[in-house]
Amino acid sequence: MYYLYNLLTAPGVIVHELSHAVFCLFAGVKIYKIKLFGFGQTAGYVVHEEAKKFYQGFLISVGPLLINSFLALFLFAKFTEPYLTGINAVYLWLGFAIGMHAIPSGEDSKALLRLANYRFKRNPLVIFGYPLILAMYILYLLKRWHIDIVFVGFLFWLGNIYLKG
Repeated sequence: MYYLYNLLTAPGVIVHELSHAVFCLFAGVKIYKIKLFGFGQTAGYVVHEEAKKFYQGFLISVGPLLINSFLALFLFAKFTEPYLTGINAVYLWLGFAIGMHAIPSGEDSKALLRLANYRFKRNPLVIFGYPLILAMYILYLLKRWHIDIVFVGFLFWLGNIYLKG
């Protein structure tokens, strides 16, 4: 079952890691190594230099939440009910797979917390980032109770029902 889930949601892992990479490039943080997908304890990763400024680490950490969520919203908005054939099935599958990997990982949250603690003395405004870091941790911990499925359901509702008007 584990391998089937990983295989079905592989596009989400790939988009998640590419999101980190895009925001590394946007923030001017050098990338050393990228693994877009694989079976194992870590499905993918981006190894990059340490962010020197808080905003860089912030963008890199929340990149998947932004890009995966917006992409899933777009795909769900393209889905037309009640037909689950052809391109509709692809929109639904990709929206689900990409949305399931929108929530930042525990390592994303830990990296941002380390950076916030390090940068706090130089930039006290970093204190405004702590509630977001806490929210990222809570979302990550709630993945044990499948909050990611609830999140994807919310994205589906927002994209397929609300955005279509």
